[in-house]
Amino acid sequence: MSTPSHTAPPLSPSLTQPAFTPYPTPTPSPDIEALLAQMTLEEKIGQVMVIGFDGLEADAGLLEMIQKYHVGGVILFARNVESPHQVAALTNALQSAALESDHPGLLVAIDQEGGRVARLTEAKGFTEFPSAMALTATGDVEASRSVAQAMAAEMRAVGINADFAPDLDVNNNPANPVIGIRSFSSEPELVAEYGVAFLEGLQAGGVLAFGKHFPGHGDTGVDSHVSLPIVPHERARLEAVEFVPFKAAMRANVAGIMSAHVTFPAIDATPGLAATLSPKVLTGLLRDELGYGGLLVTDSLEMGALVQSGYPVPVAAATALQAGADLLLFNRDHTLHRAAFREIQTWVQDGRIPETRLNEAVRRVLQTKARWNAGRSFGLLDPKPVDVAAADATCGTLETKALSRAVANQSITLVRTGSPAALPLTPGSKLLVVETPAANGLGRELDVPFIVVDEQPTRAQRQSALSMARDGRVVIVAVADASRFPEQVKLVEAFVKTSSPVIVVAIRTPYDLATMPEQATLLATYGLNPPTLEALLNVLWGEVLPQGHLPVTGTPGVPFSRMTTAHDQ
Repeated sequence: MSTPSHTAPPLSPSLTQPAFTPYPTPTPSPDIEALLAQMTLEEKIGQVMVIGFDGLEADAGLLEMIQKYHVGGVILFARNVESPHQVAALTNALQSAALESDHPGLLVAIDQEGGRVARLTEAKGFTEFPSAMALTATGDVEASRSVAQAMAAEMRAVGINADFAPDLDVNNNPANPVIGIRSFSSEPELVAEYGVAFLEGLQAGGVLAFGKHFPGHGDTGVDSHVSLPIVPHERARLEAVEFVPFKAAMRANVAGIMSAHVTFPAIDATPGLAATLSPKVLTGLLRDELGYGGLLVTDSLEMGALVQSGYPVPVAAATALQAGADLLLFNRDHTLHRAAFREIQTWVQDGRIPETRLNEAVRRVLQTKARWNAGRSFGLLDPKPVDVAAADATCGTLETKALSRAVANQSITLVRTGSPAALPLTPGSKLLVVETPAANGLGRELDVPFIVVDEQPTRAQRQSALSMARDGRVVIVAVADASRFPEQVKLVEAFVKTSSPVIVVAIRTPYDLATMPEQATLLATYGLNPPTLEALLNVLWGEVLPQGHLPVTGTPGVPFSRMTTAHDQ
């Protein structure tokens, strides 16, 4: 097929135009200007910092950053999460520390996208949901909204008030090593439609949404955690593809936009300058041209894309603020946090960052903390404690898990039926599962013989796996990033030559299926977290028919037009 098997109706003009007005904050509202006027320089600098930390409790170092350095927010990672009641107690303690120091309440953020980017997991008492691309594969945009609202309910129950999601990147580069199924689609209109539904679901649930990674990280072949990618396209192409979801999100009053550590020569030709550090991107494009009035947060400032380009963390922080960022995002290490604080202080005192620029950023932070949505306050300026005792019962409920499973069941996509036919499996079938590390666990769940091979399977591993494929066994090969590890394709080809029925399950990205032999049955799962694994098992055993549609179009040189889906057969 040359286009996705489901085509969303074009977005109305009202959804594709940028926002030109700030968020409504109906009276009565706090006097932001009076609050800003009372703040010291140090308090202002702290308000633009969002920091990560180690541990499950508020230790002395973290409390010092809140009380003495006045940080405006914290970000939680998996290392900070043990259970719902633990997170609730932690966020209560952090908010108390801020309020008792006469500071505004904290922005308590997390990366909770669904799929493989989830800090709140079922192993720790929460509900996990399918990835963004899986949501689009359902063909049901309301599923995106419902999932986000359910996620928001669990976040609010434990004191989390901001989610660095949705991912609004258009993943049209099959070689992208970091976005993939975190994107809703390779089609800008689908990313816009499903992304807007997701952010509206989050914000209807009382959690501030932040679309990422502006101006777009989808067409890159480099991971910005490691080094600096480049998107070399002309401005017209960026307008037609990369900008579309972000404009739709702005029109939908998304609370914030996260910048990309990616360079865009068509916007700023300065060699080696990431968008996060570029005044032409952050101020010239996002503020002046697109008219966005919400918060602008950086991606994590410790990432390799900045460090390898000559911007150590403190300098990157000051440069990003100077360029137009409102919130500066840091990972762990309070020594670095303090160094960044001092660097910003120096830049303001010597005039490299005008205090008007700092005031502008702090004003947006305070306005967002005072923000209302549909007549209710998000409550960030003066947050109320959450109910720690009720947290465990509120999260990971049967209802939310039923939603996640229903959506996952809708998402599994049969891209092609092979020859011989292999689905559904029948009781008593002789099976062999071959897993790459990212797919580890499928064989155990099926309770059948399995072998785990490397991402780039060795010849010895291939021979060992082939020796186990006997007696007409159905072979299930779970691949991940096969486009980058071609020995996985050779392994599938070797099984096909044995005339065994072969099922290839693409765990990491559906693009992997484009290079598989025609005889193999092809399934795309868009991840393998608990709901998706359960849905895959349901499809394999025939308990659920595969209902999903591919949300991506072709791979250069190997188009998906060679494939069909269950709905096209």
